[in-house]
Amino acid sequence: QVELDPLSATSARVSTASQGVQNMVMERSNLLPSAISWSSRRLSFPNTLPPLSQTGEIATVDYNLHNLRKKRLEEYKQAVYICPSAKPSLQAPDEQLCPLMHKVKDFLAGEGQVMLILGDSGAGKSTFNRHLEYELWHNYKPGDRIPLFVSLPTLDRPEKELIAEQLIAHSFSETQIRHLEQNRQFILICDGYDESKLTSNLNTTNSLCRSGQRDAKLLITCRTQYLGPDYRDQFVPMVEGMYHRAANNLFQEAVIAPFSKDQIDDYLERYIPLEPRVWTKKDYMDKLTTIPNLMDLVKNPFLLTLALEALPRVIQGTSDLSRIRITRVQLYDIFVEHWLGVNKRRLQSQKLSADDQKAFNELKDDGFERNGIEFQQGLAAAIFQEQDGRPVVDYSHRRDKNSWKVAYFGPEADISLLRVASLLSRTGNQHRFVHRSVLEYFFSRTICGPTSNNNEFAPHGYLDTTPPMDDHPLSRRKFIAEPSIVQFLAERVQLDPVFKQQLLTIVEQSKNDRQATQAAVNAITILVKAGEGFNGSDLRGIQIPGADLSGGQFDSAHFRGADLTGVNLSRSWIRQADFGASQMEGVQFEDLPYLEETEWVESCALSPDGESLAAGLNNGDINIYNTATWTRVRKVRGHSNGVTSLAYSPDGRQILSGGKDRNVRLWGSGAVQYTPEVLPSPLVTVLFSPTANQFALAGNDPYPRLCDSETGTVRYLLQGHVGAVTDLSYSPDGRRIASCGFDGTIRLFDTQTGLAGTVFKSQLGSIHSIAYSPDGRYIASGYRMGMLQLWETTTGKEGPAWKGHTFDISCTRFSPNGQLVASSSVDGTVKLWDAHTRSLISVFVGHHGRVTSLMFTTDGSQLVSSSRDKTVRLWEVNTAGSGLSLHGPFDPVSG
Repeated sequence: QVELDPLSATSARVSTASQGVQNMVMERSNLLPSAISWSSRRLSFPNTLPPLSQTGEIATVDYNLHNLRKKRLEEYKQAVYICPSAKPSLQAPDEQLCPLMHKVKDFLAGEGQVMLILGDSGAGKSTFNRHLEYELWHNYKPGDRIPLFVSLPTLDRPEKELIAEQLIAHSFSETQIRHLEQNRQFILICDGYDESKLTSNLNTTNSLCRSGQRDAKLLITCRTQYLGPDYRDQFVPMVEGMYHRAANNLFQEAVIAPFSKDQIDDYLERYIPLEPRVWTKKDYMDKLTTIPNLMDLVKNPFLLTLALEALPRVIQGTSDLSRIRITRVQLYDIFVEHWLGVNKRRLQSQKLSADDQKAFNELKDDGFERNGIEFQQGLAAAIFQEQDGRPVVDYSHRRDKNSWKVAYFGPEADISLLRVASLLSRTGNQHRFVHRSVLEYFFSRTICGPTSNNNEFAPHGYLDTTPPMDDHPLSRRKFIAEPSIVQFLAERVQLDPVFKQQLLTIVEQSKNDRQATQAAVNAITILVKAGEGFNGSDLRGIQIPGADLSGGQFDSAHFRGADLTGVNLSRSWIRQADFGASQMEGVQFEDLPYLEETEWVESCALSPDGESLAAGLNNGDINIYNTATWTRVRKVRGHSNGVTSLAYSPDGRQILSGGKDRNVRLWGSGAVQYTPEVLPSPLVTVLFSPTANQFALAGNDPYPRLCDSETGTVRYLLQGHVGAVTDLSYSPDGRRIASCGFDGTIRLFDTQTGLAGTVFKSQLGSIHSIAYSPDGRYIASGYRMGMLQLWETTTGKEGPAWKGHTFDISCTRFSPNGQLVASSSVDGTVKLWDAHTRSLISVFVGHHGRVTSLMFTTDGSQLVSSSRDKTVRLWEVNTAGSGLSLHGPFDPVSG
């Protein structure tokens, strides 16, 4: 039951926009009564309840459900609701957006058991959940699935007693709960998975949808940035009777998209009439579109609500709106000041008790807004210190009067006044900030707040580096798991050069002071997120184990002797960086999800449109995946042994496969179209010509073959190699094909006649892999013992060679723009090189076995690799360089 503090239960009034902040965050409380007419649909209830014609607790279940329905419908108040849009996965393109409610209703009507709804902080997940519960109760009929909105952070044991805990909160008895669990079906709308610090699979741990167990459909919301690469394991249900196997067909996913301009326009259309305003919808929209960056910020629904309230303060005293610069943290600064100012004036207009009036006067004389900010900063710090960031504070004065909680929820007059003026909500004995991001905002202010010259009410949060580093504010907890706090502080760095310098000083101090390690980890993480560049920086000996440096700029930086254990360097610029004698155990060079198969993955191929991926396994199976959802859509069987090579036709309608069983097969729509003649040796590679009228194949023998793609007939047997051929590559126009082999040569052939052309002879030994550049002017080759080399195709000129890997090269590929070369090795590593300078850009570590295939996505933004560790992995690519020259200096890079 929602309760009001005694002080706020009298004649409290706030602006509709401020009230909207609370309404958008799942109606956690009616903190202050509203004077407006709500625009939500409301039901009329019968004057009489169902008759209690039977006796006993079970007979009253329907009666109690009726009361629960009535209560939940009456509690729902949403001044403005805009249905969010969503796409089916994080990787899905925006073209697949559709209304989230449509996706959810399809899920509820289907066979699926678990649906995960992802979104950024403030994207509207909780608001949607509460609206969904309202819709389900509104349409509820006796016997339907029972909708239960579950705020996960408020429960003690959601991983075991999810349904029971929620029904107990709604006053159902244990007997009634057992009866409902055994005889009724549920829709569990679970809000705040990330806030509750859960890592368990709620469907599995609660034994949902098992024979003889609770029958429930589970919807879970979670912030996107809190998910790791293997997040699906926490949500996908298991196959019944086989708990080690995921039932991917029973799992669905949706990712909430930012508001579109039309949705913002719709929000304003409903927002303007809620109270008298000076500005029209056009006035608001003009300011949102004119102020730089603001329209991008307000695509987040929660920030839109804050911005509409803060806009008058934002533009105050400014005639040229295009010169205004506003960030997320500044919107929070302005809104918090406004909120406290509104509540100070409200309290001034109320008739307070003598004690309350005295306390209010003292707070006002000392600076009401400043005290309000300090109060909320202190509470946020205590929540992280005492509860590890769990947002709900359960307070009973009788039980907690000697605990840390009494300083914020005790009965003293000044505490009560500050509490009711703060951005807090209360439900029974449970208190929380109205939104998770507000908690994180106030905690970030304990590290650094707005500069005092910009905010007269704000106590400056500058760090003091003089106390012992083990007691420093940045030493008290790791911020890596709190990306929203890092983002607030990163924006402070951009606004405050003093704060930036203090963070740099802490990083420098870690070179000689072990006690500064944790603070330095947080400091450099914040600096990198703020866009601070470290190109060429002297970072020798810094101690930053576990820091998040993803996306950072560290070209030519000196890390010699540094402790980089467990550091995240994914998508970072590290060309020519010196990592000599540094500790690099567990360094992460990628953070994308991966596919895990049950067999060695001997090959893989992407369709030309990037929408499908085929994986060839060591048992002869070929699995085909939808790359938007990474779910398997088809399995084809035909090979009796490992599938060593795969290739899509240029139109994406056919797949060519070659295997250790010496067979080549052409597949269309999941069926074998034909099988060319059996080769005398296992297949090494197969590939389609860019012109689609031909395909090539090579076995473990000296004679590559060119075949007609219509009939599979071998047209040309290419001759010249002495020893086995190891790889083939068509020129971009399809007129030539290059082959390489153990004899250390690269040979070019005319694809229309089969006649031999230029021969490149290497001094580096057997060649394992080759790739044409997109313009056809160069060939990259990979050798035994990890060497890489470039060749000029028109002249046969032997280009620069460099040490790429410690062990044999398995694959080489050019990026679609020709500016990058990717290589892989039997040691499991994938590396990215600048094709102009041959300097190392990224090292991708994650495979634990031979990398068997490697390719760029069509747009060049990612690499795909397969391995005998039974995985297919994605890697983020940084673009680099411009053009390609073979005339640069020899520049070996150690693997």
